[in-house]
Amino acid sequence: MNLADRLNQVLGVEWACVRSLRRAEPLATDPALREVVKRIRKESSVHCVTLANAVRALGGHPTDIPNPRFALKLRDETLNEILDLAASAMTHIVAELSALLDEPDLKPVRSPLAQVRQRHQDDLRWLQAVRDSAQ
Repeated sequence: MNLADRLNQVLGVEWACVRSLRRAEPLATDPALREVVKRIRKESSVHCVTLANAVRALGGHPTDIPNPRFALKLRDETLNEILDLAASAMTHIVAELSALLDEPDLKPVRSPLAQVRQRHQDDLRWLQAVRDSAQ
């Protein structure tokens, strides 16, 4: 699998993260918590653009299909369940980007991908704070 395909898989997880956070917003009854979830969702949407641009720069065609592992809604979900799913997706993205960043062919897109990884690491701390507050 080439780098563009691997980044496309990361992009699919990012899209799934956006969808799960969109489902979480109306369940956050506290307005401050809802704003945090909304900010993280919007940031994840921006990450989708960054990842799509990286896929294009590597000669690939970006996907807009969410990864089903992180996007499926199988039953009524609680806010914490959705936030756990989003945190799992972000953790997966951080791990995948960490594994890819040392690839020599990623040099032209390394900086924006490193920023996506760092922002997700920061957002994971924010999500934990929201989950702690929602309990």
